[in-house]
Amino acid sequence: MHNFILKLSETIDKSVKYQKIKSFFRALLEDINSPYKKYFDMFMIGLIVISISILIMSKSEKIPNWLVEFDLYFITAIFALEYLLRLWISHDIHKYIVSSSQSTMSGKYWTVVKAKLRYMITLPALIDLVAIFPKFRIIRLLKLYHYMHGASSLFNALLKKRFEFIFLGYMLFGITFSLGSIFYLLEFGINESLHSYLDAIYWALVTISTVGYGDISPVTEMGKVVSMFGIIFGIAMISFVTSVMVSAFSERFDELRNQDSINNVNKMKNVVIINGYGHLGTTIAKKLRIHKNYEPVIIESDEEKASAALEDGYNVIHADGSSAKLIKDLYQRSNITAMLTLRSSDINNIYFILNAKSIYANSVVYTRMNQIELHAQYLATNVDGIVEPYNVVDSKAFHYLKKHSEEEKKNIFFFGYTHKSSHICKMLKEEGIDVSIYEIDSARYESAKLDDFTSVILIDKQSAIKTDISDGIAVCAMDEEALNVYYAITLRANGFNSEIVALSDSKEDNRKLLLAGVSKIFDMYDESASQFVEMIENNENNENNEKKEKI
Repeated sequence: MHNFILKLSETIDKSVKYQKIKSFFRALLEDINSPYKKYFDMFMIGLIVISISILIMSKSEKIPNWLVEFDLYFITAIFALEYLLRLWISHDIHKYIVSSSQSTMSGKYWTVVKAKLRYMITLPALIDLVAIFPKFRIIRLLKLYHYMHGASSLFNALLKKRFEFIFLGYMLFGITFSLGSIFYLLEFGINESLHSYLDAIYWALVTISTVGYGDISPVTEMGKVVSMFGIIFGIAMISFVTSVMVSAFSERFDELRNQDSINNVNKMKNVVIINGYGHLGTTIAKKLRIHKNYEPVIIESDEEKASAALEDGYNVIHADGSSAKLIKDLYQRSNITAMLTLRSSDINNIYFILNAKSIYANSVVYTRMNQIELHAQYLATNVDGIVEPYNVVDSKAFHYLKKHSEEEKKNIFFFGYTHKSSHICKMLKEEGIDVSIYEIDSARYESAKLDDFTSVILIDKQSAIKTDISDGIAVCAMDEEALNVYYAITLRANGFNSEIVALSDSKEDNRKLLLAGVSKIFDMYDESASQFVEMIENNENNENNEKKEKI
């Protein structure tokens, strides 16, 4: 017998047709993303409505026999078949038998049977079983749990708050029992409406729920005091229940919205996932929208930023981007062109890359790097591209200033030896270009001196108007954007007609700098966003060329 069961299990395990059939029914009954499930759910909901309608009509009026027989035989048979299918797909017994050797399997069939029994004693399975019998047709209403995904989702949300509801149940039992007992001792034999202890418990529950039918009311002074305490307790408990339910539903609605967003992503083409909707993410999303070839999708855990992305009209997933489940759900189809992780935390960016690459090795991931010291760690993740925002601006500004200085034979004057400009100053110095630095901070002034710059002038905030810069290129690179605006407008007011360049890392737009007379702005976010978009385009062009070569 054992050998027969083992051979049968091996045959089933190797049967492709069997696996396909079982996978089809598993998807039909359990997978909400299956294209056929919604039609199956509608069909089953229709059968439940018909069955309950027949039951109700049979109580109030005569109905044709064929309707009764349709309910008793056809609908009952469908529910019985569904129960057997759910029992079948609940566990793959043959896999357990095949994975166990003959020596270890003998005498352990009870373990296999227990797997099915565990499913059979679950509440949904018991409801399905009882609902088969025509005598308990009213139970079929509870089967709607299977087919109304929204209702089942809300039920699952309440299950997550089971600790709170268990606590509430203990409180309700204790208060009801206490008030009912006190009321019984005070009112029995005096109150004509109170006939038994059960009446007292009934009164306590009605009072606590603040329903107050009025069929039993206190007649003694102390009974009325107890009633008032019961009402106060009832209001407090209702407030507690309301807050718990609102919290549970709010969390679940966020999950449902995210699932809806993920479903929308799976229908899109050329999707670009943007993990982080800060200023850089906002700038990239705008550029992609203008591009029109790509569909930006935002992942953002911060509620305020997620709301801002929604207001801007983007498809938003309000979740933690490092969630492996989220990335698995997104990669249902090969419609994701690239994933960008733009967090201000390098650890979060690295974790996101590792998650994406571990789930889908061929995923294209580009990242923002905040600390240059972590470059080796980023490379170890096999990331497809790295953008260091300040390095992008440094490179472009350096080449621009070098070209114009050499062509026009002009010196360069920097207002500020800051994180924006120090690297550019050093590169220009190495190229033999004269650089003068005006600095308001004594520590940065000393830093420039230590870096062997000879023309370093310490000024106060207002002394820019006194600087003798009649010709050259002025570069505004102060930490405070307001100072850059002030120096630019002051230079123009004093008759400075040459070029003014600004290095900006402000999260506001640059209109003030332009109005102040700045000729050229190197915006950290704008330049970095352009580089991200360029990398996405280059990767897509390379993939298209590879496909053409294969053809």
